[in-house]
Amino acid sequence: MTLHTILTPEWIHEAKLIAAENPRLEGFVPSEGGLHPRILLLGEAPGDKEVKIGRPFMGPSGKELDRWLASLGLTREDIYITGVVNSRPFSIGKTGRKSDRRPNQKEVKRSAAMFDWELSHFPDVLLVPMGNASLQRLLGTKAKIGDLHGQLLERSIQKYNQQTDSFELSKEKHQIFPLYHPSYSKRFKNMKPVVDADSQKLKQLLEQQSNRH
Repeated sequence: MTLHTILTPEWIHEAKLIAAENPRLEGFVPSEGGLHPRILLLGEAPGDKEVKIGRPFMGPSGKELDRWLASLGLTREDIYITGVVNSRPFSIGKTGRKSDRRPNQKEVKRSAAMFDWELSHFPDVLLVPMGNASLQRLLGTKAKIGDLHGQLLERSIQKYNQQTDSFELSKEKHQIFPLYHPSYSKRFKNMKPVVDADSQKLKQLLEQQSNRH
């Protein structure tokens, strides 16, 4: 299996700088996948395992992702994976142990230029945000995965304007298919039928696209 990153040395240098300047971020995990993906899989941020290995979706979450892809008839070469933030956001508990946390708005904005550049590289590829962090990065804070999961949307997406330090909606529309994270049904067993039904809808959508080409 041959996986690539589209990130240039300049972007990689910038991403490493972002982590180095923030004491609550660690490591750097470049985006990766096939160069002609069927879907663009958008996560939140890497966790401990991903940062140690330097690749997205490793360990238990990686096995879960690979099983899920197989159920869709896909491999990692058929997708491209990136995240809202490419370093691990963490907090430190009373025992001194690090634990994953959701990236804050300042961190999301700091990584926004690279995220926007990556999405612009695949203008016609289906966007699949997994969970609220990546969904809200695309559509704004009012968008909720509980309302929009398993639906094919055609919407403008947020792009970061450095001059105004704010997000603005793109002129062009993108196809978006929001999903719960594959591990969600592991943690919340009662959600498994919902998660499975959404995956089935995505599979049908991909089959329809294949038939059109």
